[in-house]
Amino acid sequence: MRDRLTAALILIVGVGLIAAMPTWWSSERQAPGAYAAPPDFSRRVEAMVAAHATGAEIDGMPVVRPPPGDVWLRAERWRFYPVLELEAGREYRLHVASADVPHAVVLNGVERPLPPGLVQILPLAPTDEVTMTLQCSEYCGLPHTRMRGKIMVVKAN
Repeated sequence: MRDRLTAALILIVGVGLIAAMPTWWSSERQAPGAYAAPPDFSRRVEAMVAAHATGAEIDGMPVVRPPPGDVWLRAERWRFYPVLELEAGREYRLHVASADVPHAVVLNGVERPLPPGLVQILPLAPTDEVTMTLQCSEYCGLPHTRMRGKIMVVKAN
């Protein structure tokens, strides 16, 4: 009888913990400043590309030089779109969201999860002319290890 009671208690606690996991996962994974992705997120990315493309391409993706402020970046199998060219000494807010499956972005040693439907805001104020790499840290398929993005920091005009 005691063994059955213990097994029932373990089962009840286990089911309760499993039921609560989505709440824990979302609260731990959502960084301050994250918000629900608006339905027009991809259109915002494409509008930024259309308005600020430099005419150059890297790996078949347009290089975009947006003004300081809000910058839109889409994570999708298996790339971060588009390539960004930002000015040193300026302040940016990168709005990054997944277009398909869970991804995560690592920039300057900071990891932010990108579950579909959530936008992460990454403040960025580059000071030096460098090329920064965005890396996906959430397994998203076979080419996952090659999922990288580029941010090229250039002198301000």
